[in-house]
Amino acid sequence: MVEADRARATVQAPPRSPWTRLAVDPLALPLGRALARSPWITPSRVTTVAVLCALVSATCFVVGEWRGGGLAFLARYFFDCVDGQVARCQGTGSRVGAAYDLMADIGGIAVIIAAAGWRLVTHHDTPVALPMALLAAVVYYNWILAHRKALAFEAGLEFGGGAGGGSGREVPGLRWWFALARRLGMTPIPWAIEVEILMLGLGPLLMPEGRLPALLLVGLAFYLLANAVNTRRVLRIARDLDSSSAT
Repeated sequence: MVEADRARATVQAPPRSPWTRLAVDPLALPLGRALARSPWITPSRVTTVAVLCALVSATCFVVGEWRGGGLAFLARYFFDCVDGQVARCQGTGSRVGAAYDLMADIGGIAVIIAAAGWRLVTHHDTPVALPMALLAAVVYYNWILAHRKALAFEAGLEFGGGAGGGSGREVPGLRWWFALARRLGMTPIPWAIEVEILMLGLGPLLMPEGRLPALLLVGLAFYLLANAVNTRRVLRIARDLDSSSAT
């Protein structure tokens, strides 16, 4: 879900998500390099811009300005990517910056989901259980993902213990796409970022308000699946670490 890891540099960067690589990087990377030349611009200040975009998005959703909220959410993610580029260009990565970036990312998404859910519950008879379950699933997702990465680091696994760095098993008929993904350094299979962009960015921007509860349901289904996958990986890595410690 956090694209900018300021805490430490890795030998090989993990693959980018398709949305990040194809829709965001072509503008965010050159903008980040340009901003990095200014001594006044810091990664944390760019992160603060992302926080402000998240607050704007949540406010728009509360008052029913769905298109404005969707645009603000897309801007939030854009600046969440720019701050990492600024940090890399300036060489100013820090654990404090990484923590701030993580808190801004997770907190911003939670507030936006809560705002969208409140609007849909109070104006469209959406069952309150839907946004509550989605928020709970997002909280668990971020916790289990952080725990998986910590265990993977302890075990010396690449890409946070994910499935082969996101390469996945090639699907017949889509080998061209998997080959392109490898060349571009991105994951071939859309995951959490794409679901967030659809649910909180493109959906509110392009879809009628009455259809948005269905997007929350799609988001909930995804997070339940992702949580099951990450829980399985955590248990596998933990068992391997326990076995190696015992020997």
